[in-house]
Amino acid sequence: MNMFINPVKEKNKKTINIEFEKLKHHDLTTIEELHNLFPFWKRNSILKKLKKTEKEKDIRFIAKIDGKIVAHVKYILGKSLHKHRVEMVSLMVEENNRRKGIAKKLVNYSLKNLPEEKTLVILAVDKKNKPAINLYKKLGFKEHGLLKKASIVDGKYVDNLLMNKKIK
Repeated sequence: MNMFINPVKEKNKKTINIEFEKLKHHDLTTIEELHNLFPFWKRNSILKKLKKTEKEKDIRFIAKIDGKIVAHVKYILGKSLHKHRVEMVSLMVEENNRRKGIAKKLVNYSLKNLPEEKTLVILAVDKKNKPAINLYKKLGFKEHGLLKKASIVDGKYVDNLLMNKKIK
């Protein structure tokens, strides 16, 4: 298993060990932890999502503290003419573990552990999500466009900022 442990000092000076790893299999514990992290996902939906990961249609990385999943990033793998790229479609950190640098470290870990032929990462983010945009910029992502009415959130259209990063 490809795993990396990174000690992080919290604001109160307590050191926490964060484990980063590629999600390779699923068991009941993993499904339950993902459900707790993303309560809007239904359990059977999580199973379907993890089966896609097993079939190598996407790739997921997780961060754990004390053996518990606290963050998750998912990439869809490009095929055929787009086999050199991946699309980051999900980055989430458990609410009480935000603002600790976990997302930044998880993305950095995941980018280093993507398949060798992947040289470009693309993503779309709500243009009003300033914390996410700032994080992506700190990670070296560049803006390359705006997609109007890209998503529907709470019944309203949302514009997405398109970003990319060359990784190799």
